[in-house]
Amino acid sequence: MSRLLVFGLAALALAGCSSTPDPNPAPVRLDDLNLTPYLDKACSLFDADQLADLGVAQATSDQSTNAGCVLTPKDRSVPDIVFALQTGQAAPKSTGMKIAGYPAQEQHTGVYCTVRVVVAPSQQIMANARGENDCHLAESVATTAIASIKRLSP
Repeated sequence: MSRLLVFGLAALALAGCSSTPDPNPAPVRLDDLNLTPYLDKACSLFDADQLADLGVAQATSDQSTNAGCVLTPKDRSVPDIVFALQTGQAAPKSTGMKIAGYPAQEQHTGVYCTVRVVVAPSQQIMANARGENDCHLAESVATTAIASIKRLSP
């Protein structure tokens, strides 16, 4: 009888190990970011160390052009980088690209590169850079801003 019990327990254990994984797992969803607290102070998302890492000498608020923040590189031969937080706008068409885990779109015209990252419904981060490695720089600015928002959010 004890052999029958051991055999039965072993069969149950093996049956549990042979189950197949769910072919349609639930999608992983990142937490939405709330851009509203930073709309009037987009430049505050970059501290001195982050600006230095991006090669930026200064960040200047520019609400008059809806730019949000103009980042002036240390190397004056490199054009300014425009950074903005946008709300109430439709998300750009999905391309499958992700930045910091969020859906993103990159538009390269040959003159400049614009990166848009959708961080919540109707909320996106936009960075526009020109010059050498413009898309990489725009992506770095967006990634840095996302990290700051996550760090500063309660």
